[in-house]
Amino acid sequence: MNYRFEISLPNSSDFRCEIAMGGKQTFQQFHDKIIEVLGYDGSQMASFYTLDRMGNRVKEIALMDMSTEDEETDTLVMDVTEIQEIVNANCIELEYVFDFFNNRYFRVEYAGEYIADSADVLPVCIYCDGDIPEQMEFEGEEKWGFDKPEEEYDDSFMEEFSNDSDDYRDEDDEFGRDDDEFEDEGRYDDRYESIDDYIDKL
Repeated sequence: MNYRFEISLPNSSDFRCEIAMGGKQTFQQFHDKIIEVLGYDGSQMASFYTLDRMGNRVKEIALMDMSTEDEETDTLVMDVTEIQEIVNANCIELEYVFDFFNNRYFRVEYAGEYIADSADVLPVCIYCDGDIPEQMEFEGEEKWGFDKPEEEYDDSFMEEFSNDSDDYRDEDDEFGRDDDEFEDEGRYDDRYESIDDYIDKL
């Protein structure tokens, strides 16, 4: 059996997409087709979730198994889980989380059997309409102020630091020596013809 799935945003009609899958195809193939159709980055984490009758997430179908040997988990792995193993009369709606940081996801609803054309190669996108949401949402530019004009940055710290460094050494230091004396420090007297004569006098 072949399945039609309608993909949409929760509580929004701005975006609709329909993809047909073969029952023996895997959720990895479903994921790959969604990424291809929407132009998303396939290196990002994503998971499907089954839902109970109250709409709560029950079982995760993940890109990879992150559990350890000692952990008991209901997590399945996409590349070995077939569509027909999950989608049935008791499970006709899933969630596909594509942005874990912000818990953004698509509703994935079983929309009936798909009668494949002889030319169809499943999975196939039947239609895609509306504004495709960005894969990742960041608030970095507002949070860190990367777009602020240069004149709005607080340069008081740099001014304070600069003033402190200017005052670090006065023209005459605490020992009463001026800058010229610092420059001559370490030289031997010009009156001696060689360094050896100078050492002998010492």
